[in-house]
Amino acid sequence: MIQPQAFATFRRAGGHEYRTSAYIQWGTSFRSLGSCLLLNPGAATLYRERPAPNHSISGQITLDPTMRQLVKILAEIYQNQSLDGRLTIYNLFTLQNPKSSEAIASFEKLVEKGEATLKEQLVPIQELQQHPWILLGWGCPARAYWKHLPLLKQLWLQQITASGIPFFGKRCANGKDYYHPCPQLYASRDVILQDLVNEHSQTVPKSIQPF
Repeated sequence: MIQPQAFATFRRAGGHEYRTSAYIQWGTSFRSLGSCLLLNPGAATLYRERPAPNHSISGQITLDPTMRQLVKILAEIYQNQSLDGRLTIYNLFTLQNPKSSEAIASFEKLVEKGEATLKEQLVPIQELQQHPWILLGWGCPARAYWKHLPLLKQLWLQQITASGIPFFGKRCANGKDYYHPCPQLYASRDVILQDLVNEHSQTVPKSIQPF
């Protein structure tokens, strides 16, 4: 099996670091093998340089635990076929922080101060339509005092629905959110992996698969 590599674009502004795009690449093809929508960028970093203030920089990044779990999920979905293409990783918002509670608090403040908007976190419908499917997995935590994050989730779901591509994920007990594909408890990772593979098989028609 081809060993995948990960690539991303980072930007630093206002004392914060943003990961504005990311994907995992198998082989050399540009075709989409799928996509996912998580909460925010975590710990994956560039191998070398860091972005200078108000500038963007792209390059190869380390595969963090979430990315390694996504690699396993794709291997199961495509039954260890010789993959050639990429999995695009989207996030509800692009502010990078490995601690989700801190990331959400910072994002809420940025929107409150007008330094970030909800709409600028979205990707165009035409871009979403390039993918055969999207896995939703931004996590289950919810707080009554989060004002902007729930609205952002709604906007993303509206955008995905408008694109017409299949979406799936393991729903949380609240019926609104979706479990993260890489739980912190290591023993739970194989369980959710199988749950997501099953959700994929029930949701995504074989006729639109890239293989």
